[in-house]
Amino acid sequence: MSNLIDNVIKGFPVLQNKQDFVVSVFTIEQIFKFTKFTNRLIVGYDEEQIPIYNDQIQRYVEKPRVDKISDFLTKDPDATFPTNLVLHIPKEVIENQNENDGIIEITLNNKVFEELKHENGNVFITIIDGQHRIKGIEQAIQDLKDEITFLQKSSRDINSLEIIKELSFKTERLKDLLKIELVVTFFIDKTLEYQAMIFSTINRTQKKVSSDLVSSLFGLTTTDTPQKIALQVVLSLNGHINSPFYKRIKLYGGSYSKDNSPPLSQATMVSSIVNLISESIREAENDRYLERQKLLIRSSGSQKPLPFRKFYANNEDYIISDIFYYFFNSVKYTFKDKEGNSYWEFKDEKSTENILQTTVGYESLLKILTDILREIKVDNIKNTEIFDVYLVKAKTLNISDINRYSFNNRGKRYLYLDMSLAIWETTDFNDSRYIELKKLENE
Repeated sequence: MSNLIDNVIKGFPVLQNKQDFVVSVFTIEQIFKFTKFTNRLIVGYDEEQIPIYNDQIQRYVEKPRVDKISDFLTKDPDATFPTNLVLHIPKEVIENQNENDGIIEITLNNKVFEELKHENGNVFITIIDGQHRIKGIEQAIQDLKDEITFLQKSSRDINSLEIIKELSFKTERLKDLLKIELVVTFFIDKTLEYQAMIFSTINRTQKKVSSDLVSSLFGLTTTDTPQKIALQVVLSLNGHINSPFYKRIKLYGGSYSKDNSPPLSQATMVSSIVNLISESIREAENDRYLERQKLLIRSSGSQKPLPFRKFYANNEDYIISDIFYYFFNSVKYTFKDKEGNSYWEFKDEKSTENILQTTVGYESLLKILTDILREIKVDNIKNTEIFDVYLVKAKTLNISDINRYSFNNRGKRYLYLDMSLAIWETTDFNDSRYIELKKLENE
């Protein structure tokens, strides 16, 4: 059975110490349809999903190691690679992900394959571990093709039995090489920090991995970054049994059925936290390389509210976790129907009943949270009370009204404006929130 059909990669889900990945087997010929070695390093994607490259970091390989691998493959008919290649798939190129009968099926965007046809095209599925093997395989294939071309020309000029024999051997060797099957491990939507950790973990049992090597491969130091801290917060919230987000977050690489998939994605939550630390997606990549305390300095023209920035800069990541934990627990216990059932909780895991159970509802609530954080001190949160006094003012909103609070951007705007006007009442019809609400109602 082929594990690459059209744009779909198939593999087995694996769970180790709460970390998910996918394992599969492909021929070398198949592997080069979705990845290859590249010096360039993608560190993120902009708002239009265009890759952002690190111009300072170029990923290099040791040529002697590559040459040995190439010689091994071209000259030894019994050459094998029993160890896994470890690759990374970013969420930006995943069209769909399903599990059928214990098999994970990942549908990739066509650009993954099309870009590899161009010499300087983007390589979206990148190599965490195995770059020397990949480069050695690439070189072996090219060397065999070059030798075959030379021998074909020579056999026409010189009718030599030795040349014909050598040509036959090289041709068969190339066919065999392209058909060699390799075990591939895919990690899905992991931060660069996580990828570097995987690389270090794999290699530290063989030899000490220097911080310089990690930096040269991934553009990272061992220090914390906004992306790394955001991921830690998300994983903690998803794993804590008393958390309002317990098992509510869809982790990439996880196994979820179509009818029982968590409402929030890991990427959405990580991005939302980073957006409250850094000025923009591009600035978040720059912040990755700065010492924490340097983030206390902001550009003079910046007006964007960044309530989590100071906590990150002051090494107070736990406050970010506490804010999420207590604010969304306050949401959970404040907004209830007439029978006392929380709108936050799912009655039936297979269906979404109101906007609080959706991504757009989460985004509205996070915007309300940002407004609240402008007014309060949250250095030592111990319970939900600090948020209760705000949210209780909006508890009479009819959250079950899915016509007004529809599961789209329109519903998101209604929810935020209604909550904001309930919490911070106004009699001023020139209030920008009131004007926006009337405009929305007239659309």
